[in-house]
Amino acid sequence: MENSLVLAIDNSIDLLTLALASGERFIEERNIKESRAPSQILPEHVAAILGDNGCSVADVTDIVVTLGPGSFTGIRVALSFCKGLRAATGVRVRGIPTLDALAFPLSDREGSLLCPLIDAKKGEAFYCLFRASQGKLSRLTEYGAVRPEGLPGIVRGPAVFFGTGTKICAKKLEDIEGAVVLNGTYDSVSGRMLTEERWAGHGIFFHDALKPVYGRRSEAEIKFNINID
Repeated sequence: MENSLVLAIDNSIDLLTLALASGERFIEERNIKESRAPSQILPEHVAAILGDNGCSVADVTDIVVTLGPGSFTGIRVALSFCKGLRAATGVRVRGIPTLDALAFPLSDREGSLLCPLIDAKKGEAFYCLFRASQGKLSRLTEYGAVRPEGLPGIVRGPAVFFGTGTKICAKKLEDIEGAVVLNGTYDSVSGRMLTEERWAGHGIFFHDALKPVYGRRSEAEIKFNINID
C-alpha cells in the first residue's frame, strides 16, 4: 500500500531496534543501546525516527512488535507502548515472537534445523527449534529456557545455532554432532524483516493477540506464586 507506514519495534533483547517502511520502500533502521530505562527511551526514539523522516504518530498505519522471550521489562514496556498507541489512534498492531523473528532470516536454509538462543541470564538460554522448508519455518517445540547442559538432550542431530545465547552455551554446543554455530551473527532482530509482509505468511505470528511470550516464569511469579499475563 502506497500510503502505508509501518513502524517496527524490538525491545526484547540487548538493543532497542526501530524500523520504518512505506509500502515496498524500506526507510530506515536504528539500533539503540542506552543505560536509561526502556520506558524512558522508547517514546523518545520513536518520536525521533518518525520526526527525522517527516512523519508523526498519526501517520503510522501498522505497528509490528516482538513479543519475547527476552527482557521481561523490555517486552512489557514495548507492548504497553504499542497498546497505548492502538487505543489512542486505532492503529493496527501485530506481534511476532522474538525467537521466530530471529530465525526467519535463515528460513532459506532448506531442510536445516534452526535453534535461535537468547541469553536469558541466570545461566539459561531461551530457545525454540524450527525446521526450514521451502522458504518457510515450522516450529517444532514450545518456547522455553534451558541450561547449557540440557541442550544436547533437546537437539539430537545437526542444527544451526545463533543468537546471544550461543556464548553461554558454547562448550555444550561442541557436544552436539554437526552443530553449526553462527557466533555474533543474527544476535539481534532485523528491523527490516519486521517491516516486511513475507513473515506474515509463515504461520509464526500472533495476528492481533499481543500476549507476551516469556519463556519462563518471572521472579515475581515464583516469589508470590502467581501468574502474570
